[in-house]
Amino acid sequence: MYKFTKQFVEYCQNNFNLKECENYHYQSLSVCIIDCVYSLRAKYYSMTIPVVERYAEKYMNNNKNASGDTLSMFIQRINDKGGTLSFEEEVFKNHQKIGGVSKTEVCYQLARYLRYLDIDTIEDFRNFEAPELLEIVIRAVKGIGDAGVNYLFMLAGDVNRCKPDVHIHHCITDACGCDISNEECQILFAEAVKCLNEKYPQMTVRSLDGIIWRWY
Repeated sequence: MYKFTKQFVEYCQNNFNLKECENYHYQSLSVCIIDCVYSLRAKYYSMTIPVVERYAEKYMNNNKNASGDTLSMFIQRINDKGGTLSFEEEVFKNHQKIGGVSKTEVCYQLARYLRYLDIDTIEDFRNFEAPELLEIVIRAVKGIGDAGVNYLFMLAGDVNRCKPDVHIHHCITDACGCDISNEECQILFAEAVKCLNEKYPQMTVRSLDGIIWRWY
């Protein structure tokens, strides 16, 4: 067992409502990318969700959880607007940057990189046979770090990952008295969920991440 698992499990049981349900309903990979990139170092409900909803209003009949919106469609829409600057101005209406790069540009490049792997839909992403290669390609996009990589996988349906962002690290520090690496976060969460499944059989790494994230 990982050295901090017992402490972390006890902290979660004492501080969180572990019966909460996760809330991941996206069915289009383009929306997963937009949510992922615009959530990085941003206030989620006041900054990220409005961007997602603006896109859905214009291109998805105002339903961000609809299926059918492909990466090819997303890329073509940006091209039709004359590039990421115009798309950012007219559609996203958000000028945030990450790593010195416009978040709209990061979304665009991420979509293009995934298309190089013949990934167009959320099903293509989920069924890709070499997740290690997929991670390498995603990390090659400037502005995408550990949190972004893991969060994109989570949004696309992977229930066995957490997003090691500032909130997750804050929780671990509170629970264990010290911080740990991003890689160790994944180990700790996996071990904790194994312990918690005895009482909470529906608990996954992704759902525990969501519970903690909403609390913090």
